[in-house]
Amino acid sequence: MSKSLLISGVLLLLAVSGCNITKPSEKALSHLSTSYAVDDIGYCYGHGCQHKGQVSLSEGQWLEIQKLFKARKLSPAEERQAITVAIGRIEHIAGQQNGTDKDKAGTFLGDVGDRQLDCIDEAVNASNFISLMERDGLLKYHELREPQLRSWVSGNILHATAVLEQVAGKENNAVKMWSVDSSFFRNGENATVSPLDQWQTGWVPEGGVN
Repeated sequence: MSKSLLISGVLLLLAVSGCNITKPSEKALSHLSTSYAVDDIGYCYGHGCQHKGQVSLSEGQWLEIQKLFKARKLSPAEERQAITVAIGRIEHIAGQQNGTDKDKAGTFLGDVGDRQLDCIDEAVNASNFISLMERDGLLKYHELREPQLRSWVSGNILHATAVLEQVAGKENNAVKMWSVDSSFFRNGENATVSPLDQWQTGWVPEGGVN
């Protein structure tokens, strides 16, 4: 069988079976934790949590994260936006401490080597960062859920995201499940938030890279 036929066969298999995949592998999910402390956070990189690092936030750095939520009373939408900013700030610190500060937008290795993060790394890390916020009582309207995958949409075979469920507060729409995706932009930039149903259709933010 030619290489092109083999690749086509693999892509067809993924296209047919991918619609049944709703979350990352158990191996990737094993890196999720509800026991991390702000000075000892597990951190994935190298594609699919191939490598495991650590993030350590000082009291001052965590205080800056807390201020995003405590400086004023937030609406549910503002709380989601604060989460995206917090993820970007923690990711910046993680990049400095783990050599992933050159992480590019998107998920390809490119010239960054194993210091590049893919969407699985990003979804697990974002989930762990959000877990810290949740356990510190910073979230009033949302609860963290397991990461989810989308497959074979807009030319993507697989793509992962952290997930929030809105459990309190009223808004003018019926959206309850939200994607929080930190893979579309380079290290340290804000994560994006979008309705999970919209994200599942292949949504990419303006200027973002899959």
